[in-house]
Order: sequence, then structure tokens, then C-alpha cells
Amino acid sequence: MSDQRIKLYLLTGFLGAGKTTLLKRLIEHYQDRKIGILMNEFGNISIDGVVLRQNGVEVVEINNGSVFCSCLQGTFISELITYSELPIEYLFVETSGMADPSNIEQILTSIIGKVKGRSYDYHGAVCLVDGANFLDHVEILTAMERQVAASSLIVINKVDLISAGELEAVRNKVYEINPEAERVEVTHGAVDFDLLEKPFKAATGKESGESCNTPFNRPISHVVTADGAFDHRGFMQFLNGLLPGSLRIKGFVLLSEGGWHQVDAVGSQITVKPVDILREKSELVVISDKGFGALAAIHGQWKKWFGDRQMTAK
Repeated sequence: MSDQRIKLYLLTGFLGAGKTTLLKRLIEHYQDRKIGILMNEFGNISIDGVVLRQNGVEVVEINNGSVFCSCLQGTFISELITYSELPIEYLFVETSGMADPSNIEQILTSIIGKVKGRSYDYHGAVCLVDGANFLDHVEILTAMERQVAASSLIVINKVDLISAGELEAVRNKVYEINPEAERVEVTHGAVDFDLLEKPFKAATGKESGESCNTPFNRPISHVVTADGAFDHRGFMQFLNGLLPGSLRIKGFVLLSEGGWHQVDAVGSQITVKPVDILREKSELVVISDKGFGALAAIHGQWKKWFGDRQMTAK
């Protein structure tokens, strides 16, 4: 086994910022290299991992929380130790949308002397900023601000969806939080990956410390499952009814027109696109910061649009 250290990158960004799209591009760019993928989903079911595996990508997942929270930190450390034994050159960790990576340096320090293979060369965090929704949340969500503060490279994504004035406001806020990081502006996660090979250092100093992710302040994640196919129009009305109380909605649904579709909703944007994936039943993850009131909203919207049709939400 080579003695060369494994290059480690974090991919951070709030819910729906485009991390998985960026990860797909990374996988294509590094297709001739040996890479490892570790995905951290906030919900307790796999959505993005299913899509990647459908394309032949091997993925290790840690679900139902943030790897920087005490609830999953031990599992994250164990996976880093396991990956150190594998013959890989790069390890990309896609964090959950609510992750606060402020304690990444502490985590990497904790595995020194424990790795069974090669050590890691931490190149830093690449933070995806959702240009269309960033300003709506950054003032009230600590994790979002800390993602930007702890980053070495900040990618302002979806710039095609906002005006020049809105883009300038996003630039100014990002610079206010982290004036030292390199910044690029893209659409659809189209980053020049040569930037990752530059010798930039991870953000350190005031950003390093305890993560704000705890078992007590995490948003609520509900899973909605149902059998049978849905009318497209009625299903879209159901989703629109859930948006006001949701941070993110994602999953798979069987539509009567066109078969299985992948669902992704954040802010006011809803994407429902056909996929070549077969599921046992339709399944959605609804992430909300409204506590258990979100569950009542799910049942209310379901009753409004689907009547007495059976479903499970928990």
C-alpha cells in the first residue's frame, strides 16, 4: 500500500444547495482515480445514496443526524479509521444539510494513532451556497453560517436563478462571514475541479471549536410512505401545501403518468423528475424545524388532497 496520505474533503452546504449534484460531477471528474464516498443524510432513509448506487457508485452512508453531533460522531470516526485501510487516493464526505463542521479539526485529531492504514491530508471544506435561498436562512440558522465560516472554498451555486442585485447581496454576506476563503460562482454545481488540487489550507482559528449540532436542537425528520400511483397534479398540490413548514422534502413517488419520479423540494422550488429506479412504495422525507407540528401539517395536507387514502407518516 502506498504511504501517500489520503486527500480528505468535506462537501458542506444547506439543504438543497446542490451537494449531491456536485458530488456526481466529482465522481465523473475523478473516474480514473481511486476515491471513497461517505454520505451523511439527515433523514433516516437513503435518498441520494440510492441514486448514486443506481449509477454504479459505491457509497457508505451515515444517516439520521449529523456526523458532527455526538449522536453520530463515533460512527464517523470509525468510518474514517476503516477508510484509512482502503487503497484510495481521495475521500469525499458529503455532510448533511444541517451539519456544523466547526469541530472537524478535533475529530481528525482524535483519530491520530488510531488509523490502521494511511493518515489523512485534510484539504478543507467546500461549501455550496444556494444563491436562491441563502439570504432567507443564514440569519436564523447557526449551522448555515458556520458552514461558510469553516470553508476553504465557497461555491455560490444557482446564480442563474437570481438577479444581479441578489447575487451581490449573497457575495457581500458570504464575504462578511468568511473573507479569507476562495469563492467561485456557478450554475448546476459546475466547478473547475482543478481548484481542489490547489494547496489551500483548511479554515482555522475562531471557526474551530464545538459544533452547534446536538441531539437537542436538531430539526424533525418525518417519513411519509404510501402504496399505489398518484395523479401528478394532486401530488404537486400536496407538496406545495407542505412547503411553508418544511426545510427540505426529498424522496421517490410513483406517478400514474410516467412511473417512478425523484422528488426534491427546497424553498419555493420543487423538482419532480423521472428516474430509472424501482421502489416498493412511494416514500418522502420531510425535514422541518417546526417540531411535531409538521406531522399535523402532513396529515392535514394529505387529508385535503387525498381524502381517506391510506398512508403512514412518522
